[in-house]
Amino acid sequence: MGKEILVLTGSARKKGNSDLLADAFIKGAEKAGHHITKICTADLSIGGCKGCDGCWKSGGNCIFNDDMRKLEPLLEKADVLVIATPMYWSMMPAQLKAPIDRLYQYDPVHGGRHLHIRESILLTCGETEEKEDFAMIKSCFRFISEYNGMKVRDVIAVPGVKEAGEILKKTELAQAEKLGHEI
Repeated sequence: MGKEILVLTGSARKKGNSDLLADAFIKGAEKAGHHITKICTADLSIGGCKGCDGCWKSGGNCIFNDDMRKLEPLLEKADVLVIATPMYWSMMPAQLKAPIDRLYQYDPVHGGRHLHIRESILLTCGETEEKEDFAMIKSCFRFISEYNGMKVRDVIAVPGVKEAGEILKKTELAQAEKLGHEI
């Protein structure tokens, strides 16, 4: 039986470079028999966490009624979380950061309901030519993953892509597909 894999994409640009990177991973994972759900967070209306602790006080999910409600059941059944995103100013875009901040409701340290996601993967790309420029997004991703009990399975960071489709010339697409197949 395959794994439940949730792929959250962060770009508002359809068929952009990070979206193509996600699709390559998904192609490999589907070949391996996994069940994949891909959600474009830019299509959702999710506000940032307000730190009100309403999620813990209610004994359930976040008390705010927005599109996070669509993500909650997907997060709760996922075995693997894949974040596919462009890198903006050394980090992920706001439309992806908001749902990640809302993972607060699952905070394992302060009594939140626990996710059973065991593995995480970061697929990211950006126009920078320097691999070192991905240090902040990688570090943040590792912290979020480890804090929530997820083992970082892999990180693929692709420099030198800005215009839509530039990633098609990069070897990392094949690497992402292989990773999807091997998971």
